[in-house]
Amino acid sequence: MPFKGTKGENLQISFDGTEYNSYLHQVRAEPDDGEDGDFITFANAATGDTSQWFLRGEMYDDYAADSLWTLAWENSGQVVPFLIKPYGNEVPSEAQPHFGGDVKISRKPGIGGEATVAHQTEIEWEIEGVPERIVA
Repeated sequence: MPFKGTKGENLQISFDGTEYNSYLHQVRAEPDDGEDGDFITFANAATGDTSQWFLRGEMYDDYAADSLWTLAWENSGQVVPFLIKPYGNEVPSEAQPHFGGDVKISRKPGIGGEATVAHQTEIEWEIEGVPERIVA
């Protein structure tokens, strides 16, 4: 049976309209139910979505002005739009959707690392609400 899943080689991701594919080597938008006893509003409970969504992954550190690291550094604490294109297609469709929303960059990324290894920073940024599945 042929493979029916999605592989990451075509994935494209942008923040605030700029593509940053070459800076991330893994990325996931995923819900996290949190700890027992977390504060859940009546509105969240009514919609059935009681999870906080996060954009998680690892990015390569590059301190240049046009890098993802610099975007995170300069926008720490700010909300920026994101768009994930799992198939890399320009126009979303039912068969090849895009996913988007707004994400809050939690804190400034770290600086430095090991001498012979590419410097990396883990990201865990809160998504506002649930990502939208975009098909047209």
